[in-house]
Amino acid sequence: MNIPKRAFVPLQWAQNLDQMRMLSADRLDYFDEPVHLVGFSMGAYIAALTALEHKSRVASLTLISSSCNALPEDVLVQRKQTLKLIRSKQFKGSSEKHIIKYFHEANQNDNALKDVVKSMERDLGMGVLEAQLSATEVRKNLVLQLATCHFPIQFVVGEQDNLVKLTEIERAVASLQQAKVTIIKGAGHMLPLEQPITLAQKLANFIA
Repeated sequence: MNIPKRAFVPLQWAQNLDQMRMLSADRLDYFDEPVHLVGFSMGAYIAALTALEHKSRVASLTLISSSCNALPEDVLVQRKQTLKLIRSKQFKGSSEKHIIKYFHEANQNDNALKDVVKSMERDLGMGVLEAQLSATEVRKNLVLQLATCHFPIQFVVGEQDNLVKLTEIERAVASLQQAKVTIIKGAGHMLPLEQPITLAQKLANFIA
């Protein structure tokens, strides 16, 4: 997908939610015209917050692998356990069992894909992981607020996302007149890694 003018939000620089929002707003200032805002997973939640805070600056919003809802209780419990291990310097990285949950069952034995996730975790380091987990731990359901927006919204989800429930996304779309859901086959939560070409085509079609 050829996008001649684009900007990435370096969320890894942020230590808290306010800094994530500030970095996102700063990238909006790169453009003179409304932008097509795209976010993945945690980044999708930040993208939705940014869109709500700067409605006139947004041409469209694409939320990948996210329902823009509060985190489920089991996920919150797991996050607290991980944060406790990180802060006590006992966290040794995500286990194989944890990593494969991010993928479609057809990709769970793909070592190349799993190695990308492991590499990202190593490269970013424990400090970034701790900051991102703690900054986005408490989330509000943003769907009702998104209903006040007039720009088009697209939820993109893998057909076998073990972290984001399709039923939640479908409920969100049903309550948003300007929203649609796109389901990508052969993908789980990590659909940008699992089906990058298909995702790029869907984004191009939506933006066009």
